[in-house]
Amino acid sequence: MKKVKIAFWLILLVFVGVFAYQNKIYFMAKQSLSLTLPFLETLHTPELPHAVLFLVFFLTGFLIAYFSGLYDRFKSKKMLKNLNAASAAQQEELTALKRELELLRGASPGGIPASEEQGTKQTT
Repeated sequence: MKKVKIAFWLILLVFVGVFAYQNKIYFMAKQSLSLTLPFLETLHTPELPHAVLFLVFFLTGFLIAYFSGLYDRFKSKKMLKNLNAASAAQQEELTALKRELELLRGASPGGIPASEEQGTKQTT
């Protein structure tokens, strides 16, 4: 499976490279972006190649997606920590109950442990 994943990413990388090479003229063309707001003067960016603009917007989208999922990740970690603590507490309680059950099974009504009582019955 690991080799299939590597092969997939290599094929994808080759297709991206071929696409970029065949559209080199477009990606190297420069363009300036402008922002016009009614209460400010028009803002302009320096002329940048389209490839840089694509990269900037891709990374911006990636960071927005990462930070929007960050809250859910922290929430899941906290829930997992609470569930692990509850599981450990229940495991300790189960162990204590098993020990108590063994003690109760081991003791007979006369106060002599059941193993000793069986041994005295066999010898008489």
